[in-house]
Amino acid sequence: MPQQLMDEVCGIPMSVGTISHLEQSTTAAVAAPVEEARTSVHKQAVAHLDETRWRQGGKPAWVWVAVTSWVTGFVLRMSRSGQVARALLGETCAGILVTDRSSAYNGYPVRWRQLCWAHLLRDCDAMGDRGGTSAELGVALLAQAHQMCPWWHRVREGTLQRATFRSSMSPLRREVER
Repeated sequence: MPQQLMDEVCGIPMSVGTISHLEQSTTAAVAAPVEEARTSVHKQAVAHLDETRWRQGGKPAWVWVAVTSWVTGFVLRMSRSGQVARALLGETCAGILVTDRSSAYNGYPVRWRQLCWAHLLRDCDAMGDRGGTSAELGVALLAQAHQMCPWWHRVREGTLQRATFRSSMSPLRREVER
């Protein structure tokens, strides 16, 4: 398939052997910067980790990604286990890990972890779609989150002090807990 694409789209006839050789050459050429990126992820103040389904040779696989402010690293693996997360991120980290609730991340101490807001909002939205008491709770939680998010954006922009944000969050937190 890739050789047909190269020929049809780019007008470059290419054999399967040539593609395999180019894959190996490219892998060797980027090995050092890829390793540098991987080790840099370990040292960042915040790393967002996630995995998504993929197919490799007709078999289930996962693309794992670690995104930081400075570097993004990813690996393709046939497993969704915590061993892959630790291989990508390391046994320890310098800061906060932002993840979903996958058990693959359970090997990291809770004090290092923060649940991803996109996942939390999606969960609240799904609760709202269920109907009944679940829907009421999901809608109420989403309302609180939608109140908090603009405040947090202002903190990040520098137009709202963190202390003001914290004090504004107290009643909102109580409402979420209720």
